[in-house]
Amino acid sequence: MIRSISILLFLTLASCTNYSSQKQLVNPPILTAIAVEGTGHVITMTAQNVEIGFSGYRLYQGTSDSAVRGADPLAGIDCSRPLAVATNAGVAYQVEVKAGQSAISPGFPNRVCVVPLQLTSGTYIAMRSLILRDFLSLDTSISSNSLLVP
Repeated sequence: MIRSISILLFLTLASCTNYSSQKQLVNPPILTAIAVEGTGHVITMTAQNVEIGFSGYRLYQGTSDSAVRGADPLAGIDCSRPLAVATNAGVAYQVEVKAGQSAISPGFPNRVCVVPLQLTSGTYIAMRSLILRDFLSLDTSISSNSLLVP
């Protein structure tokens, strides 16, 4: 009986066709606006991240469009986790960027997370989506478009 079950299990697993050794791609957000708010900034973006293993966003700041979009994937600052809103609907979301802040300001239902960073006027920002590759490491999407910080 156990041998029959083992053989059946092996045949079932051996015939599985839904496996790929290719990396799962994760969609980058599309940044649509950045505005000053209080002591920091708010970034408005559109995103639809329904990927298995999706883990949030990472923000990059640089002196030029090419520098920020080509930055080392590990060099950015992660959004607070867990995300406050699942970014899987076709609406505009917002990310707060405020030094020393770790929680989203109350009263904003489409705010996803907070990045504890002080942005510098005249620099560029970009974001990447994060995905869990295995139990120990995160990988990033390609870079989003960039915006000039007001």
